[in-house]
Amino acid sequence: MARWAGWMLVIQLGAWGARSAADPPETLYTEAHSPPSASVAGLPDLTHLAAGALPAVVGVLTSQAATNPPTNDSLRDLYDKLHDGPRKGVGSGFLIHRDGWVVTNAHVVEGADKVEVEVGARNTRLPGRVVGVDSESDLALLKVDAGRPLPYLPLGDSDELKAAQWVLVIGSPFGLDHSVSFGIVSNTGRTDISPIGRPGSYDFVQTDASINPGNSGGPVIDLAGRVVAIATAVNATGQGIGFAIPINMAKTIIGQLRSSGRVVRSWMGVSVKELPPDLDDTAGVEVTDVASGGPAQRAGVRSGDVITTVQGHTIRSASRLRWYVSTAGVGNEVALAVRRPGEAERTVRVVLAQLPGPEQVRAESRPVLGE
Repeated sequence: MARWAGWMLVIQLGAWGARSAADPPETLYTEAHSPPSASVAGLPDLTHLAAGALPAVVGVLTSQAATNPPTNDSLRDLYDKLHDGPRKGVGSGFLIHRDGWVVTNAHVVEGADKVEVEVGARNTRLPGRVVGVDSESDLALLKVDAGRPLPYLPLGDSDELKAAQWVLVIGSPFGLDHSVSFGIVSNTGRTDISPIGRPGSYDFVQTDASINPGNSGGPVIDLAGRVVAIATAVNATGQGIGFAIPINMAKTIIGQLRSSGRVVRSWMGVSVKELPPDLDDTAGVEVTDVASGGPAQRAGVRSGDVITTVQGHTIRSASRLRWYVSTAGVGNEVALAVRRPGEAERTVRVVLAQLPGPEQVRAESRPVLGE
């Protein structure tokens, strides 16, 4: 990952088509099913799109108390020079429900002692309650109480995103609230990037729409006014290279964050490797090891099997297998399409267990991934 040394998260340290506040949907968020806007000659007129979306985009202000000063007098002077008060941060977010549910990035609010959310054109500051944080996907769910229904954004389908599709990014870069930038989807499925420097489930949408510090957690919107991704990181050594979390990943996480404040990941108990590329672009990942006594072994999965789909989702990378399995739910059964040398493809049903803790994983005699 050395080539990504120039990464910077797009939260600024130092210092919003919204839906009207009509009857709330049965789920926490609203999915928009209208087709994308038809292409037109020249650039599209984005003024109505931005005007409709801005009221549902919020600023997220955080502060973290300074650490305890040293008791040594000689070190106290240095501490006082380096620490001039609480550490402050500025990020972005967006409302997904009229009752004040806000989605943002986990790194925007992690470690914060105080969270405030700026709502509306006048940036009215409301206390923000952190309902849940999932560091692995870099997602967080907040709640604000405005005493009135709030505008919110419908969620689109990030699986339908295509390269060169137009998108808008809205947020508070460098604390400049209600900023809109415009660009295209450069590519999707960027899994070999770890901008926060720790293991996680990443499958970024790449865009050349301007993303800067302070944009973290802000929506990436398609021309139909639907949120299709969440602005997250930018390569500080390049230009026009920004990355965002696909909204379908957030849909999977939001429910668990609301109900329990965290994500309990499920586990199958296999290690896998990706197949070498060929002209046929064959889907699948090869099982290299199976955890003794784990769910996969009990279901009959063997080393050498090639898993091509999970619950109908085509698998082309280890990270995709890990994501679908880890978010399917503890105790749930998933259907795998499996190819075995010399045999026809068959369906294997695996009842998932809870992902073992670090201590249990280290105790295993074989390497086990979270698939």
